[in-house]
Amino acid sequence: MYQKKTPVQLDCGLHFFKELLNGKWKLMLVYYISKNLKRPSELQRKIPNADRRVMDKQLQELVLHGFIHKKTFNTKVPKVEYELTELGEKLLPLILTIEQWGEENRFVLTKALEKDPKFENVV
Repeated sequence: MYQKKTPVQLDCGLHFFKELLNGKWKLMLVYYISKNLKRPSELQRKIPNADRRVMDKQLQELVLHGFIHKKTFNTKVPKVEYELTELGEKLLPLILTIEQWGEENRFVLTKALEKDPKFENVV
């Protein structure tokens, strides 16, 4: 089993946020679940660059940490849906604020990405 090499710090709210919501797709998953995309296949279509295995792992972590609830239907073909919990609902205004900030600063952020060699083929 995986063990973190660096110690977990939980001495402030920012550390809690970082430890529980650190993940390439977690904030987007919470956002899209809030937009009524509840099935894993719907989320995959909305985030096509996400590896399904990574997305499933991050969905599991969001369930484990109490941001979303997983509902499993015992049908002939198994069906799974996700919905936000109260904690996930409380996170939503923060995600929308971050999204708005990104849009308002799109020009400056694009210029910053153009200077970074990691994003050479992206912008």
